[in-house]
Amino acid sequence: MDHIYLHALSALPGIGNKTLQTLIKHFGSGEAVWHASENDILYLADIDQNAKHSLISGRSANINTERINEEFAREGISLIAWNDTHYPPLLKEIPDAPFLLYVRGNAAFDTLPPLIALVGSRKHTSYGTQAAYRLSEDLVRAGFGVVSGLAFGIDAMAHRAALEASGTTIAVLGSGVSDRDITPRSHVQLGRAITASGALISEYAPDTPVFPGMFPARNRIIAGMTLGTIVIEAAEKSGSLITAYLALDYGREVFAVPGSIFSPASAGTNVLIKNGAKIVRCIQDILEELPTESIPHPSSSAQTDGQPIGLSPDESAVFRLLSHEPIHVDKLLKAATLGTATLSSTLTMLELKGLVRDIGGMKYVKTRPDSVT
Repeated sequence: MDHIYLHALSALPGIGNKTLQTLIKHFGSGEAVWHASENDILYLADIDQNAKHSLISGRSANINTERINEEFAREGISLIAWNDTHYPPLLKEIPDAPFLLYVRGNAAFDTLPPLIALVGSRKHTSYGTQAAYRLSEDLVRAGFGVVSGLAFGIDAMAHRAALEASGTTIAVLGSGVSDRDITPRSHVQLGRAITASGALISEYAPDTPVFPGMFPARNRIIAGMTLGTIVIEAAEKSGSLITAYLALDYGREVFAVPGSIFSPASAGTNVLIKNGAKIVRCIQDILEELPTESIPHPSSSAQTDGQPIGLSPDESAVFRLLSHEPIHVDKLLKAATLGTATLSSTLTMLELKGLVRDIGGMKYVKTRPDSVT
């Protein structure tokens, strides 16, 4: 039950991560802090006066730990403290790590695969869509977990692609982790799907009012808990760049997908590359920059080269007509010399095999390399 006391303490004004860590170091537990005498608190040397008075005045005589614990259990929320075994190992290394995390899903972060962050613009292009799906899927197939922020655009695509590849994905929120806290509201179902194999995490308790500054703060968690951060499409003043620069501060790798010099959506990523970020064209570009010991060994069924095998003659013919630039189905119909029904069923089979994607407007793109055996 000690985590419930930590939860109650962190809700008091002026009791931030460093203060909480100092209190636990001095008293030994959250419960001991909660029940410490006024004199013991006043004589603490490393706590400022405002925090001391907040602590003294904010504590009630009793705290119903059973009731609070039942509420969290009902919503599937776990609490992990900085000194717990399951706390995200890399996150523990950063100087401003949150002392307490709220988690829905798999809370044993020390058992998860190595994690890579994949973030980008809310206002993405079809190019950004393809890059997000390709890299997220390939990271999963190579044995990594994908971390992002559950926002519109590239973030959501990174999560969905990881799930479609049956991988682990973690969403770090700038709000609480309960369904009622999730924003945007249209991502509640996606959040639930993520908890099945990964987790939603936040440093904020359920029902905490959301302020704009909370989202840049959550970016440090994304950057801190991962080996590196990949940025796909970011404007010059994008929040994704905050994550990238935090990753640099923490000594982590930063990768960027290059884009057109004429595209505002790629202005930020191109600046990152100019400033030394590693260019990402494929997953091999990421693996080459990571320490050998941090690279997982996927099972024999995982494929990182994406070579399509065993295609029918019709599938092979249609696949070769596609590229990473969108092509309308009418153009495919003329070039493939197949009937409408045959082309439709062939495209459906290629989609099921993960080789092509319908990006809307009756346009298709290739998601895998050209070699067909």
